[in-house]
Amino acid sequence: MAVLAEAGLVCRALSAPLCLIHADAFAQEKEERFRAALRELRLDEQAEIRFEPGQPAEAILKVQDAARIDLLVAGALETESVHRNFTGDVARELLRRAPCDLLLYTEPKENPKPPEGILVAVPDFSPLSRQVFRSALDLAERACARRVTLLHVQTTFAEAKEKALGVSNGTLPAEETLESWLREEERPSLELDYHLLRGNTGFTACEFIQSSGTDLVVMPSEKPPSSQPVFAPALDWIIQVIPANLWVIRR
Repeated sequence: MAVLAEAGLVCRALSAPLCLIHADAFAQEKEERFRAALRELRLDEQAEIRFEPGQPAEAILKVQDAARIDLLVAGALETESVHRNFTGDVARELLRRAPCDLLLYTEPKENPKPPEGILVAVPDFSPLSRQVFRSALDLAERACARRVTLLHVQTTFAEAKEKALGVSNGTLPAEETLESWLREEERPSLELDYHLLRGNTGFTACEFIQSSGTDLVVMPSEKPPSSQPVFAPALDWIIQVIPANLWVIRR
């Protein structure tokens, strides 16, 4: 019910139709329960409902392919501990295999509110990362969010390489690049900030995100199947642990 409510909020924000996917054979009683839930949440009672027997991840991916769905919304967690939110089996398979954007909720709510703060985790300064940052800014403006924070983790090796090369290769140091992105993408209605973290593993970012209390994390991903890993090494921890509500943008 809570994930459905969150999906409804997203559909309204994006002016997009809602489609429900249920990994089981069709049954009139089940359809009536879904329609009742849509009525209770004041969503489109005539929204399409797709029944697909099979394992949940397989059923979702099959419907996504057949219906050409470009954003999947689902719950994220399997086990929640004191220190970590472990990614659930279905969410993990979608992160590895879904060819479309994903919106995964760690704490879905039946009375959802738009995010106040959005954190954009970029593993590099590629055109894809820049595009993802702009998409997050567009969403923030649509949702009337207050702030967007850009996050980049610089490993010890990358920092040493940057110092050794200096500006001879024509690229700006990481901190200057982050500052320039904020200047060039300034939005009057948003507070923009950045954090440059230094650490040897991607979990540095995971721990920072979890402690920040952000409402939504946005990160780039390659479309599977790809010659490259689905997530950059600095972000591949997301397959195992999801520290906050997550929007994965795939290109």
